[in-house]
Amino acid sequence: MRWAIDDILPAIQRQYREDKRPWIVGYSGGKDSTTLVQFVFHALMKLPAPERTKQVHIVSSDTLVEIPNVARMVTESLRKMQTAANKLELPITTALVKPQVDDTFFVNIIGRGYPSPNRWFRWCTERMKIDPTSKYILDVVSKHGEAIILLGARKDESATRAQVLSAYEIEGTVLRRHSTLPRCFVFAPLQDLTTQEVWFYLLGVKSPWGADNRELFALYKRAEGGECPLVIDESTPSCGNSRFGCWTCTVVDRDKAMEGFIDSGDEHLQPMLDFRNWLREIRDDAKLREQQRKNGQQGLGPFKFKTRKEILRRLLLLEKTTGQKLITIDELLLIQRIWQEGDRFSADTGCSVAAILRETKGESAMASYLDLLEDSVDPVLERICTEHNLTPELLQRLRAAEERVAHLQRREGIFHEIDDILDSVPAAAAR
Repeated sequence: MRWAIDDILPAIQRQYREDKRPWIVGYSGGKDSTTLVQFVFHALMKLPAPERTKQVHIVSSDTLVEIPNVARMVTESLRKMQTAANKLELPITTALVKPQVDDTFFVNIIGRGYPSPNRWFRWCTERMKIDPTSKYILDVVSKHGEAIILLGARKDESATRAQVLSAYEIEGTVLRRHSTLPRCFVFAPLQDLTTQEVWFYLLGVKSPWGADNRELFALYKRAEGGECPLVIDESTPSCGNSRFGCWTCTVVDRDKAMEGFIDSGDEHLQPMLDFRNWLREIRDDAKLREQQRKNGQQGLGPFKFKTRKEILRRLLLLEKTTGQKLITIDELLLIQRIWQEGDRFSADTGCSVAAILRETKGESAMASYLDLLEDSVDPVLERICTEHNLTPELLQRLRAAEERVAHLQRREGIFHEIDDILDSVPAAAAR
């Protein structure tokens, strides 16, 4: 531990003084990233005020499907960090990044019918984790030219992690080039620490923002797992294998973290674990999926429209049972739009989201949703429909068909699809 204190802290200070490139510190709420942030705080606190010239961004990712108690802990920790940084006059900014509504788990599962993720089709990682974090990083890079990303990665975690840390090293420095983000460099000051040394540090050194690291230790014991690192590229390992991650994760056979929480007294999480297990069970059920893929090839395709509606119904009932907010109103609005625009398999001719809301949560929930749905209509689209005696659903479906092939060099089949859409509406609406 003397080595950790006497070597890592000065190394962080030296690197901080080295240049003007801003720092982006990855924070996930787990032991390694908490250790990293504590070291950064203490390093800056020990520098004279005139030398604290470089901005430090502490960034965490919220996929919107994080395990609730872990998500609350991360949000509260970020709040305390910002309060402490302001009080100590440290150049630290905290940020919680989230995926765009179009990229969320439930918009893709329920709206588009994507099958539950597995290790061969892990469509969620890039959309929900990599893209939001990368956008934040690249925004910083665009303002400053370059940036240095600090990660709590350690060689002791795995042989794969040790190989990743050794890759892209720059001779004569402690930095390595980032594998995918241009003008970004990675600094991993904890890379030589063992897991035991990390816990000795956390339990022996007081948190500068007033957190109780014994609570974090207790969280690990209850979850029987590890932290889900901030994901900034595809070399970062999956958050399976008992790590704190998404409560909806179906990549692994069992969610041992959730099971550990439940066994330790968090029985209120059991319905969420049951829902997650059901999502995994239905993934490969041919009766619940289309027999053709979205690209037209034969094979198991997306969830059938009926299946998507059942997933939404169960999710809304789960919200009612647990009292947790599990899907946002923006996601519900987008799901309805996707359903109305339709695809090669189905199109919603009514307002199924509202009907499911009425079934699961009552008339008032449905009425509130319909009011928001009406307000969300594109005013330009609404004006065009009024002027030309068209229905918004028709133009939405035509626009969706165009968007699906806009990036293709060969727009094969688009005119047949347009004809099919026009044939599906009354003649008066197609004029």
